[in-house]
Amino acid sequence: MGRALTAGVVPRERRLLVVAGEASGDHHAANLLKSLSAHGPWAASGVAGPRMREAGVKALVPQEELAVIGFSGIIAKLPLLFATRAKLLAEYDRMRPDAVVLVDYPGFNLRLGPELKRRGARVFYYIAPQVWAWHPERAAEMARWVDRLAVVFPFEASIFRDAGVATTFVGHPLLDDLAPEIPEAELRQELGLDASARILGLLPGSRTGELRALARPLLEAAQIVRRRCPDVVPVLAQAHAVSLDGVPAALLEGVRVVRARTRSVQSFATCCVVASGTATLETALFGTPLVIVYRVGWLNHAIAKRVIRLPHIGLPNIVAGREVAPELLQGALTPEAIARMVCAWLGDPSQLEARRADLRVVRERLGGPGASARAAAALAELVA
Repeated sequence: MGRALTAGVVPRERRLLVVAGEASGDHHAANLLKSLSAHGPWAASGVAGPRMREAGVKALVPQEELAVIGFSGIIAKLPLLFATRAKLLAEYDRMRPDAVVLVDYPGFNLRLGPELKRRGARVFYYIAPQVWAWHPERAAEMARWVDRLAVVFPFEASIFRDAGVATTFVGHPLLDDLAPEIPEAELRQELGLDASARILGLLPGSRTGELRALARPLLEAAQIVRRRCPDVVPVLAQAHAVSLDGVPAALLEGVRVVRARTRSVQSFATCCVVASGTATLETALFGTPLVIVYRVGWLNHAIAKRVIRLPHIGLPNIVAGREVAPELLQGALTPEAIARMVCAWLGDPSQLEARRADLRVVRERLGGPGASARAAAALAELVA
């Protein structure tokens, strides 16, 4: 629960209904609410993950239960999603919050938001749904029910303002706390690596479905790289929520596996292979050359081809407006293709430096830290 900033003067506690249905949203929402404490006390409930719960949010539904991957993954979750929607609407009617805070999670929040608005809610949307990728017309629809939108990419501001949405560019919250978990020397000590060994970072994603689709091609590529570049050690950054139990032991030969060290791997690797998502943006902001990879089932791919309207899917490329990190998707994602690309970089320092130079534009366009504080100020203004 937040505390008042001014001693002796305790403003009225603001009540919030917060919905963050994914792990990244949980992280960013928690930081937003912590920053909101500077503007007075608050109490919140909603869909909350571990970080929001630590920040004092009452979890009506744990965020971990709602995570889905791909369009088809939604089908299996439909009963839970409908039940969650009903629970949130009932909570709104019960508590009549000062504002509803929706964080990303568009498949759910774009349907929940209009109904909450019909019930009289003031809606604050943090981290805009990427409607510019699949349904640009939805930006205009959002103008009818979003009271304030806080966007994290600079190009989003004009898109939503032109559609009539009250929009504030706050910067990307990744820049608020983007740092390796430990120093490089400590990471190398944990991995048993000397200073001369080069690290190839492998980030196959934070969801079981992603690991199932990507672990084999990434690890097979790692074995090829080990044969061609003997001084390179593959390091797989394993997410807490996934298990490697189904991965053949032969593919893990010579591969170091670490938990709770993802950002250290991103920062200190010579280069990385990264599943499309927020981790690609993190890696780019560290300035580490990366290959973006992704593969989904045929149904998800067929749907995506119909609705996504961008030349790139990787966030670094979208932010830069051009390819600053090559993408290997679907059938193009093969172990040999990954290894060929990575080994070309590893064998030519000038290629690595050129890739690092290309990535600088990503940080330049996202600006500096302070997104959580700026978003909190916009939310405080809405509920003042």
